[in-house]
Amino acid sequence: MHVRTQTAFVSAWLVKAASALALGLMLAGCSETPATLRIVSGPPQGTEQVAAVLAKGSEELAASVRLTAGEAVADGEEALAALAEGRADLAIVENSAGYRYPTVRTVAPLYPSVLHIGVRADKRAETLAEVLSGATVYAGDEDAPARQLLERMKLLYGWRGIEFSYADTLESRPDVVFVFAPLSPRAAPLLDGYELFSLGSADDVGSGSAADGLALVAPFLRSFVIPEGTYGPLTPTAIATVALDTLLVTREDTPIVVVYEVIQSIETMGPLLAAQRPDLAIDELETFDISHVTFPVHAGTMAFRRRNDPGFAERAGTIFDVAVTIGVALFTALFALVRYVRGLRKGRIDKFYFAVLEIRAKLAQEPSSERRREFVTDLRKLRDEAFSLLINEKLAADDSFRILQALIYDIIREAELPPVPPDAPGLGDSAV
Repeated sequence: MHVRTQTAFVSAWLVKAASALALGLMLAGCSETPATLRIVSGPPQGTEQVAAVLAKGSEELAASVRLTAGEAVADGEEALAALAEGRADLAIVENSAGYRYPTVRTVAPLYPSVLHIGVRADKRAETLAEVLSGATVYAGDEDAPARQLLERMKLLYGWRGIEFSYADTLESRPDVVFVFAPLSPRAAPLLDGYELFSLGSADDVGSGSAADGLALVAPFLRSFVIPEGTYGPLTPTAIATVALDTLLVTREDTPIVVVYEVIQSIETMGPLLAAQRPDLAIDELETFDISHVTFPVHAGTMAFRRRNDPGFAERAGTIFDVAVTIGVALFTALFALVRYVRGLRKGRIDKFYFAVLEIRAKLAQEPSSERRREFVTDLRKLRDEAFSLLINEKLAADDSFRILQALIYDIIREAELPPVPPDAPGLGDSAV
């Protein structure tokens, strides 16, 4: 077992070494791979900041694939257009279901953009529908994810009789602020004079809360909890809400090895990124739920997620170990079954020996010819019964069976001879 384990380990190490070598050769020999990847981003300002942080980190680490902040654009739609047209190699956009670009692929989620619902004190209520009734609401422009979500909620929840109007700016001090923003103390000034509204109890998130229900009907969202104290007095308790992931995306034709290197570089500069943007999801680069992203996942991302999966040698070694274990177990069970069957047969033939020897002992003391013939009949019945069990495979044709038959034959011959009188002279007596 120890030798087999060592062999499997060595084989697995060789497979991983070969994979690493192949990846290195691909990087060295890929003449079409750009030395620098341009990141296009746009409003909100946090997206542009993340692009700058990624560019600075790749420069400081001297990564094999450099990242640079490209042109600033008006919104996510324009960022995707620049990416699709080849004016950029990467884009940072929100995971919105409104985007429809067949050549765009997800590299990884970067950070959650969290829904903040700020409510003025005089509009405080138990449900969101009551909060919105007759209110002025700031939710961004018409294409903003927050406004799109609010419109979808009106249709899904059937808010009949509930009317509210949209405010164009925050300066108008609307009754409700309904916006997606990074989870950062920098967002606190936007909520000055408001109270954060919670979509149900934070303790119920993950077990059927209102936030879970909203994430269910809008798959690009996920339930989220703003921790207690994040915004000081604004969060005396944890707030249940939803989050919209901000994605790093690329084109489908970007080489697998390039995307692999991008993710590996981001993971390497994790401490630097976390120091400047604690909300960056560095730990989720290979664990995020691929079914919750708008765009299909790039093959390079899948390769990075599978890099620690067992290779062929490890899988084959495991299968071999299981096969050997099963084989040994089957052999042991078969051996035990054979011994059990032999024990049954031994018990049956011992009964015949006991009966035959009992007749022989009686025969030695029996002078009556009629009684001796009855013994012969009993012996023949025992012989026939033994042969019947042999035919039915309940006795084995081994030495024990042959000795039994010879013993029965000898006793029958002995019973058929006339009995010797007790007072008859023995062969050893001499004549007087």
